[in-house]
Amino acid sequence: MRKMFFFVLAAAAFLIPAQNAQAQSRSETPKVEVGVQYSLLRFTDADVTDSGVGGRVTYNLSDNFGIETEFNFFPQERLNFANFSSIDSQRMQGLFGAKYGIRSQRFGIFGKVRPGFIRFGEGSSPIGTNATEFALDLGGVFEIYPSRPVALRFDVGNTLIRFGAQNFTSNNLQFTSGVAFRF
Repeated sequence: MRKMFFFVLAAAAFLIPAQNAQAQSRSETPKVEVGVQYSLLRFTDADVTDSGVGGRVTYNLSDNFGIETEFNFFPQERLNFANFSSIDSQRMQGLFGAKYGIRSQRFGIFGKVRPGFIRFGEGSSPIGTNATEFALDLGGVFEIYPSRPVALRFDVGNTLIRFGAQNFTSNNLQFTSGVAFRF
């Protein structure tokens, strides 16, 4: 009877850590995410919506916290909002910041704070003025993980743009959706 007790105890001692290690390896959040996305940026004060494409890189420091950078390009030539000239302007956006929230094996919900810039560049007009303005993206993120290496991401946020020349800050709705590959 004693031999059987020690055998069961020894087997449990070997199996329990092996099962915990296997469960931890399945649930570990991949550290790096690289994604592509489609973005809509609604310039509320100008009553204009631009669509663009971009990319994002995220480094997950833990299950709950990640740092990320995102770049978007909006190719439509519109009024240059930086100086309200009639010159056509395309936009480029760069955001750098953090997300924090909760994550399970199948989905995650996060808040985000990402300062950065938006550049209003000259388009096809031969005469142009470029302007780079401060931007701050505040909002939420919903991610779905259909498999370990793939994430579907949906962002909604308020992109604040500080127009320095006009001493004016604009609130702008931004929606982004994309797919990321996780390593």
